[in-house]
Amino acid sequence: MICLSSISKTSSFHQLVTHHCICSSCLSLFKRIDIKTNFQGYPLRILYAYNDFFRTLLFRYKGQYDYALKDAFLDMYKRELQRRYKDYLIVVAPSASKANVVRGFAPNQAIAMTIHSHVFNGLYKKVDYKQSDQSYTQRAGIRDVIGLRGGAFLKNRKILLLDDVMTSGETIKTCLELIEKRKTSKNRNIDPLYERKIPCKLGNN
Repeated sequence: MICLSSISKTSSFHQLVTHHCICSSCLSLFKRIDIKTNFQGYPLRILYAYNDFFRTLLFRYKGQYDYALKDAFLDMYKRELQRRYKDYLIVVAPSASKANVVRGFAPNQAIAMTIHSHVFNGLYKKVDYKQSDQSYTQRAGIRDVIGLRGGAFLKNRKILLLDDVMTSGETIKTCLELIEKRKTSKNRNIDPLYERKIPCKLGNN
């Protein structure tokens, strides 16, 4: 899928029986860090460091419209995520609608669908705005760019919030604030924002 090599020729017996969609050589290029921490009072899990391989892969996926790569990003965690979050609604951080039209898909939504089909895409960008084009200090402006439609659908749901890259944390923070405004229950056990699975960029470029 990534290097175009045959999985049957390059993978171990274990990888074949666990149904990985990418070969062992490509799997080894993901820099797994699997950090579990807290952010804005919620558990946060960071799966990967943003190394050259991850940056190139993300560009092929989002910039060159290689839709098949959606299956690669969570391949090592897929079974765990499917078990753990089978009863969760996956809420995805938004990308610019104009870019999604050109691609023919919404990148985070397509990645989330590899876990299961209960995906909410009501978070949206009001204007075409690319966070990576902004300076680190300018990225707080994202709070004026992201909106939420259909928030009533989030009522009393267990939520997994997913984004592909995290630098300043402003996008995730804004998404959390919008979702929290839609909470109708004071009992966090009924309506939690629980944990984010984020192939994540650490620090600044």
